[in-house]
Parts: sequence; C-alpha cells; structure tokens
Amino acid sequence: MKILCTGEVVVDFISENKGANLSQSDLFRKKAGGSPLNVAVALKRLGREVAFLGKLGGDQFSQFLFQVIKKEGIDTSQIVVDPTCKATLAFVARDEAGNPDFVFFRENPADTNLRPDEVKLDPKDFSFLHVGSYSLAVEPSRSTYLKVMEDFLKVGKPVSYDPNVRASLIESKDLFVKDFLEISSKVDIVKLSDKDLEYIFQENPEKAIGKIPTREDGLLFVTMGEKGCLIKFKGEVKHVPAFKVKPVDATGCGDSFTAGLIHKYLERKPTTVEDAAEMARFANAIAAIVITRIGGVDAMPTKEEVENFLSNQIL
Repeated sequence: MKILCTGEVVVDFISENKGANLSQSDLFRKKAGGSPLNVAVALKRLGREVAFLGKLGGDQFSQFLFQVIKKEGIDTSQIVVDPTCKATLAFVARDEAGNPDFVFFRENPADTNLRPDEVKLDPKDFSFLHVGSYSLAVEPSRSTYLKVMEDFLKVGKPVSYDPNVRASLIESKDLFVKDFLEISSKVDIVKLSDKDLEYIFQENPEKAIGKIPTREDGLLFVTMGEKGCLIKFKGEVKHVPAFKVKPVDATGCGDSFTAGLIHKYLERKPTTVEDAAEMARFANAIAAIVITRIGGVDAMPTKEEVENFLSNQIL
C-alpha cells in the first residue's frame, strides 16, 4: 500500500549567490519544494509507493509543480486543483554552511486552502501517513489535515509528524504549540530540528527534549545539523552523530531525514533505542547526501545512492 504525504507544495527560488542574503542575491534557480513534497519524493526514490494529498492553483507555477509530482511517479489522485488559487513562492538564500533563510510570497495560496469537504479518501487504502509543516498552522488546511490524521489513527495506521517551523507563517504561536504538544502525544514518529525546538520551548535540545509528550511506543528525533541527532524512545535518550561532508545547501535535509525514518520504520518497527539509532543512522546518511546538492526535490537520493554512501563509511 502507498504512503500518504500531506501538506504544501511550493516553488523555491534558490539564490545562486552562496553566503549572500536575499537583499544581496541577484540570481535565483527555480525548484519544486515544500517540506511534505520533499518527503514524498525522497520516499519514492527509496522505492516506496507514495500518494500526495494537497491543493494546487490554476496558475503557471501550480502547473509546474503538478508536472514535477507526476514526473516523480507520485500518485496525484488526491491533489485538488482550484483555479481561483495560486502556488506559494519561496525565495531562499543560504549562508556559508548552506543553512536556508526563507521569504514567502502568497496570494490566495492554494496550499493552506484545502477544506475538509474536499478530501475523499479511506485511510485503510494506505500504509502510513505523514503530516506537518506550515499547512498545519494555517486554516482551513490545519483543520483538514488534523481530521485526516485522526482518521488514520482511529484505524491504527502509523503517522509521522514534523512541525517544520516557519515562524513568519504561523498565525498563532500559542495554538501552534498547543497543536504540537497534542499531535506529538498521539503519533508514532515525531521529528523536528533543534531550531524548531528552540522556537517552541526557548531551550536547547538536551533540556527541551524531555518536555515533548510522546506515546509509550512513540519515537522522537531531534536533528541538530552537523552535530547529528538526538533520539528519545521508551524513556531512553541517545545521540547519533552526523556524517562529515562538505555542505552546499541544507534545503530539504530535514525532509530527507524524515523520509529515511519512515522507510526504515516500515521495514521493521523498532523495539529498542538501538533499533531507533539504526533508523537515525540511515536517515543521517540521506541528509548527508542531500546537503551536498542544491534544491529540495532535485537533491533527494535513490536507495542505491544511500546504500553506496553507507558502505563507504568507516564504522
């Protein structure tokens, strides 16, 4: 059965002037992006069957995004097209370490205007659900995706969640944090970055990780860039180091990490923190490849590339 990824699809205009901020950049490259789409593409390239639930507009950028999704072999039957809406545009500049800075341009945006009555699916037709990012922070898409999540949980389907904080698009921080705590307590996998954690709790990952509620069998992963990631599983916390590579563009790294977790979870559900660490090591490998490439969707590696990368690492 297919994995269902949900949320926004955007056009990234990525600055070609590395190390320059947006005001200093004068050349941009157009790429398909959006955190949920990055996850979907990464899963597809790992050999998984994937469907996407979201909304696109009637503009040329939406048409571009729809064609990219089809080209990647992702099931588009759950994508709603509304001619009155437009795709969101994100302009991205990168610092010397490849860390992205975003500015969004949105006019009647399709990505956050998906309504509950527009969703026609049966959770039993899918093996897994991924939710998150800013489409869970803006109405009406927030209510839509929360209902989809609850429907999947009711029938016992596993769910992963990445808040993927975009502070400039969050309408109410209090509601966002409330949602974060509630969703985290229900789903199977919670993945977020140290920067996400800092926004939510104003504390470093080592202190804040204990404040995130998870199910007894829920997995929690906090990515920390070149420092690797922290895992919390069944009361145990473990650090998994990152692979050393030369960074180019960090766009999509966290999303590729999420895809790696989902892929390994579906291979074998972990029972120990060491199992969770193996999931994280595989996810770290995908992220290490992605950070050496430009762009979100285009940067996602194949399963063979990940396995070759891991085979060349010294244990």
